Amino acid sequence: MAIHIEIKDDQINDLINFYLTKQKGIRDQILKLEIDLKDVNATIAQLKQRPVKIKDSFDVSLRPDAEVFSPKWPWLKKIAYAIKEAGKPVTTKEIIETLELYEPKTEEERKRVLSSVSSTLSVKSGKYSERKPFVKGLSESGEFTFDIWQEEQNTEETSRQYGSRIVMDDLPF
Repeated sequence: MAIHIEIKDDQINDLINFYLTKQKGIRDQILKLEIDLKDVNATIAQLKQRPVKIKDSFDVSLRPDAEVFSPKWPWLKKIAYAIKEAGKPVTTKEIIETLELYEPKTEEERKRVLSSVSSTLSVKSGKYSERKPFVKGLSESGEFTFDIWQEEQNTEETSRQYGSRIVMDDLPF
């Protein structure tokens, strides 16, 4: 039993325009999905090129006190985690690369991450004497590096990286 619908001649153009608009919308969705697919494939290829650190994965599971990364953390904690993972002062680029290991991003999201990390570091970092969460230094290549501020650092190492440190008890007056 077929249903026949009669369409008036003056409504045919409106119906054609409706379906053309719908067709364009579907094509736009396909294009967006293709772009997303390229980003996912690029991320997979990038992850396949990184060497697998089996030792590190075992260390994490054997250390009950080790923190496990959470994408819900605020930027301050994510940055601190990335610096701790590196175990040395790192540049903004290295921080972002470390964070991408835990939560891969599309190119647009990566720009937002760069912006958030850079702004957090600019506000929350400074000289060793300022006692901000992160200490800013310079690498051998002249790039800014960031480390976590620690109450008891090796004074000799601190002086070498960040300059002299004067303690109030050392002053003659």
